[in-house]
Amino acid sequence: MIVFPEMLIPAAKATDMKVPDELDDSCLDDIKQDYPHFWVFCQIQLCRRMLNWSEHWDNAKVIAAIPEERLKAMTVADFISAGVVGLTA
Repeated sequence: MIVFPEMLIPAAKATDMKVPDELDDSCLDDIKQDYPHFWVFCQIQLCRRMLNWSEHWDNAKVIAAIPEERLKAMTVADFISAGVVGLTA
């Protein structure tokens, strides 16, 4: 289980996902507009059981590849269809 957003930064950076320079764990919603891919990555990946040790690395690749406008309108089923693992519809 990954519980802190900072733990996701290496996987996000490996995909060239834009991440904030400073991050306040208690105010993740503050980054939603400027860092939509990282915000979604955090919402999907944080505080839940992982299926395998590389899950967050794999999910970072999938999320980073989604165009921003599509990302903002996706449902859980859409993320699953796109290849995000560990979610249930």
